Amino acid sequence: MSLAASVLVLLLACLYAADARSGGAPAAACGTLMPDLPGHTANGQTDPVPYEIDLTVFDEDENGTLQYTPGGVYTLTFRRMGDVTFRGFLVRARLAADNSFLTNAPFAMIASQTNTRISSCEPANSGITHSNGQSPRVELTEVRFQWTAPPADTGPIFFGFAVVQTQNVYWAAQMSAMLEEGPAPTATPTTPAEPSATPIPTVVTPEPSTTPGPETTAPTEETPSVATVPPAVPSSSPTTPDNATTEPEGTESTASASGVLFSGLSILLAMLATLLL
Repeated sequence: MSLAASVLVLLLACLYAADARSGGAPAAACGTLMPDLPGHTANGQTDPVPYEIDLTVFDEDENGTLQYTPGGVYTLTFRRMGDVTFRGFLVRARLAADNSFLTNAPFAMIASQTNTRISSCEPANSGITHSNGQSPRVELTEVRFQWTAPPADTGPIFFGFAVVQTQNVYWAAQMSAMLEEGPAPTATPTTPAEPSATPIPTVVTPEPSTTPGPETTAPTEETPSVATVPPAVPSSSPTTPDNATTEPEGTESTASASGVLFSGLSILLAMLATLLL
């Protein structure tokens, strides 16, 4: 191979490596949180890292300890402290008990954050990294992303990260503050759906009544009844036996009139007899 061809191959390899790093942390960095060493010629920095993950979105208990809610979704910010910028980063969640990487606490991108992407780490969505492959390189001050906390009974966790300031200035295998596991969220009881505020009116058509009403009787003229007075029967006994039937009132009047007439006739007969003598 000629010298010119060798130089061309070397330049292409350097450009490929630069593009790979600018497109995010490589898979080789997932387990160690170390930048890709061939591309970064200097050792990592040992002075305090001037970058942090903002944890103020997490609640504090009565002792001021930060805690996460199992299954809770949080918007996290990786940002600078001071006037420095950064070009690349990698963030993963780790279990405090053994420093293992969490596999049930996924990361997600925010649509407006075009300088981030999901890392190549396994399992999927277990890390977030940069995606600023523009030329010249973008100097970042902060990036935001979403993270879902692990389920209950996971225990304390923290975030491990690496950050690259320039080609030869970077910090590897850094740790955030510890997060304790908080109480699990309580289930919200399901309330029955409320009835419609505007009831639909029901139109009821009245049916004709089948109950007969009071009968109207035309007034009739009362015909006065004429009492039939039976003829008087002379009684031979002045007294009426106890078990005798009481004569009607009209009968008594007729008997009285007959008695008066009989008395008058007797008087006339007596007068005639006197005259004849």
